[in-house]
Amino acid sequence: MPCRDRRAEERASMPRARAQRHDHPPPIPPWRTAMSAPDLLIVGGGAAGLSAAIIARELGLSVELLDERPAFGGNYFAGAGNPSAGRLGEGYAQGADLLRKANGPRMHNGAFAWRIEPDGKTYFIDPASKVGRISPRRLLIATGAQERPVPIPGALLPGVMYAGAAQLMLKTFGSIPAGRAVLVGSGPLLLLLAKQLLGQGAALAAMIETTPRAGLLTTARSLPSALKVPALLSEGLSFRSALRKSSMAWHRQASGIFISGRDKAGSVTFTDRHGRRHTIMADLILLHDGVIPNDHVARQLKCKETWNPRQHCFNTTVDQWGETSRKGIFAAGDCTGIWGVEAARRSGEIAAIEIARQLGFINADERDRRAAEPLRQRARQVAFRPFVETHFPPTLSRAEFAHDDTVICRCETVTAGEIRLAIRQGASGPDQLKSFTRCGMGPCQGRSCAMAVAEILASETGQSIGEIGRHDIRAPLKPLPLGQIATVRDAVEEIVA
Repeated sequence: MPCRDRRAEERASMPRARAQRHDHPPPIPPWRTAMSAPDLLIVGGGAAGLSAAIIARELGLSVELLDERPAFGGNYFAGAGNPSAGRLGEGYAQGADLLRKANGPRMHNGAFAWRIEPDGKTYFIDPASKVGRISPRRLLIATGAQERPVPIPGALLPGVMYAGAAQLMLKTFGSIPAGRAVLVGSGPLLLLLAKQLLGQGAALAAMIETTPRAGLLTTARSLPSALKVPALLSEGLSFRSALRKSSMAWHRQASGIFISGRDKAGSVTFTDRHGRRHTIMADLILLHDGVIPNDHVARQLKCKETWNPRQHCFNTTVDQWGETSRKGIFAAGDCTGIWGVEAARRSGEIAAIEIARQLGFINADERDRRAAEPLRQRARQVAFRPFVETHFPPTLSRAEFAHDDTVICRCETVTAGEIRLAIRQGASGPDQLKSFTRCGMGPCQGRSCAMAVAEILASETGQSIGEIGRHDIRAPLKPLPLGQIATVRDAVEEIVA
């Protein structure tokens, strides 16, 4: 005999007004999280992301922005909101104005996007460790750049860090290295950091620059394009001028770098351009060999990418408006290729303008009118890059030359020799090597080793790096507790499936 639903009978007998008072919505299950649906979701709060947010709001779009760092600004404008930011240069002071204009509702700092679907639906962890969901009409990836990993002997010793990390500490906290610091590597950022640290009174023992002579000679071919942006040339000359005026030892065209120490790094040994070996004692060693796109989000979405031999990295493929191979998914700034901070800002603006057109906020004529100047400015900045790329080719980071005992995968402590052995045993691609050696399965998910693995594979198999590619990226984009994933039932079901 079926059970009677007494509550339904009571509600049916109630007067209509009284029944409506009892008509409460059902409680949200603990696994179901609220989901917002803005016109545009931006992942990344650096130069490109903030610039896009400003323009999109001006054009009437509803915008949300996620950035995993505790403060917006990205790498270049880190600490730009601090009163002392201007002491590091005029460009950083301009970042404060960018932050002020971009400030607004639905700007989430300290929020990490851990899974993004092909339709743009994004799962994130907020600063309170709660899971949130956003289902935007359009998605813009603006995750910037990361330093190129440098797999050399001794690089994992305490007392060794990347120059970009040291610069972030200087910008954000005003931290200056204590003791004898030695800068090793190549690239504009290394020269800039040396100038900034010297200006703040740091005791720099030496600069060991690995830029090869060949790079210096071929620079002349790209000089005409670089002259279109004289301010950048002038800035670069000021870096070298500051170093020449200092008492810091400056060794150029160095090679054969290795770091020594027992419990921590204590010295750097290298060969100078005349073939002589030197050893310099150090309390802190700062490494740098350029930057590469931070493209894990685009890779997780399986957006098309191309190998850029001049930048020696993969670039996410985008059209002139920033749209990727996935319709409705845009990417702007250095996550698509290393073009510089001003080009990143313009790319963010251009993407926002096209997104506004696609969503019907402006027509094509208005888009073209608004985008004309950002497109022109970006083209000038991009034209400058061949000058930088030929002047500072990566050398220190080239893993195909790494000794067998050099650690390539920091997370799983996999050496170059172990990778080469796995290749000889039949691992013919990055995903197979991942299975053979666990290289790329650690907490960083290959951020520190994917390029090195591709370089070693290319060297051992005779294929090009572009043909080899990199291993697949799956959610979560960074490690997080399973309990947090479990709070979103549909994400769990998709992962299990």
